[in-house]
Amino acid sequence: MKIRFYLRKSTKKYSINFEYRNSNGSIRLRTSTGYMIQNSKEWDSRKERLKIPSSVFGAADINTKLSEAMYKFNKLILAIDETDISEGIVQRIMLDAFGKTSVADKEKAKVESYKSNLISYYTWFLDYYSVHNSPYTKKKLGQGTLKTYKTGLSRLQEYIEDRKLKKFSFNDCNREFYNDYVLYLSSLNYSKNYLGTIIQKLKTILGYAYEEGIHNNNEFKKGYFSKMTEEIDHVYLTVEELKRIQELDLKDPILDGVRDIFLISSYTGLRVSDMLGLLKKPYQVIFEEDGVKYFQLRQMKTSNAVIIPLNSIVNSIIEKREGKLPDYIYSGLINEHIKSICKKAKITDNHSLTRTVGNKVEEYNLPKYKFVSSHTARRSFCTNAFKAGMPIQDIMAISGHKSERVFLNYVKVQKVENAKRIAKHEFFR
Repeated sequence: MKIRFYLRKSTKKYSINFEYRNSNGSIRLRTSTGYMIQNSKEWDSRKERLKIPSSVFGAADINTKLSEAMYKFNKLILAIDETDISEGIVQRIMLDAFGKTSVADKEKAKVESYKSNLISYYTWFLDYYSVHNSPYTKKKLGQGTLKTYKTGLSRLQEYIEDRKLKKFSFNDCNREFYNDYVLYLSSLNYSKNYLGTIIQKLKTILGYAYEEGIHNNNEFKKGYFSKMTEEIDHVYLTVEELKRIQELDLKDPILDGVRDIFLISSYTGLRVSDMLGLLKKPYQVIFEEDGVKYFQLRQMKTSNAVIIPLNSIVNSIIEKREGKLPDYIYSGLINEHIKSICKKAKITDNHSLTRTVGNKVEEYNLPKYKFVSSHTARRSFCTNAFKAGMPIQDIMAISGHKSERVFLNYVKVQKVENAKRIAKHEFFR
């Protein structure tokens, strides 16, 4: 990744411009800051700032604005995946930093142009709320959430193209559309839960636009316009299985890093996004009190500030790495390698899973490691902590679950195991 300010000659003047390049060079975005100077000698190309003292009016203030823009962009880089950075986001940061134009006025005008166009509003929504706090959630769209919304937008665009619809407005979202859209998605052999997520994101978009007065079609609020769900018997790893993973002799540094990240998440309950967020930061969010080490952070999805004690296994990983956390690894690599790591750990007992794909119920009976993903770590923490007798409210304080009902649906405890746990209560003694 490279971000810089530079001069660009235009006629008789020089424009102070901003450039962003991602790490592999596939994305290159440029925009003007709006500042012009007459003489290129006033510019320090090494510091990427105006020379001080300078004959340029307000040079010190301009330099301050450049630093503010750089700070905002660096902060953004830590919050979202670099592949999600768009020209619109860059432009908006420039506007926020330099105040050449009212951002609020520009956004209001942009939204006005989207009143009758659902797709355009959907696009604007992703662009805007990736850098601005939602008035309802009081936070920006997280990286994972943003990607889910983008998927929802793609599916809707594909549907419109498939049905050869010349236009598609908010008012077209009615019962007829809902039934046909569900039919279309089902024909593509998507799972019921995937389909439900697509519908839920669309309902959210329609809800935001409705509350903003962009449309008055309330069909999305009716009972038929529902998100369908299906309980899936996702796997978790037992403490014994996690121990086997820990004891593997992994020579490959990538596999070793994936293993350590997975184990830390399995013993802290951190979402992958939060775990990777820690690894991207230039400082450690670890403190020690009374001989116990803790993680202290703010969760991306819930914005909850949490303090998580570190057990001996997490401490051993940090000690192995000379007091540091593992190096940052792209989330796709974690999912790519964790299955092979689990296979090496002989987590190969058969696991059965049933789910609805399209209009068919499909059954899978495969080695357990094939069902493991990065999210399995968090599910393993919740389930193992619950089985160990940790109070539900304490686990929920870390996991971020809003209700006990949702939490108990999340943990993977067999009915017999749950009954055994309940039997230990003094009421049954």
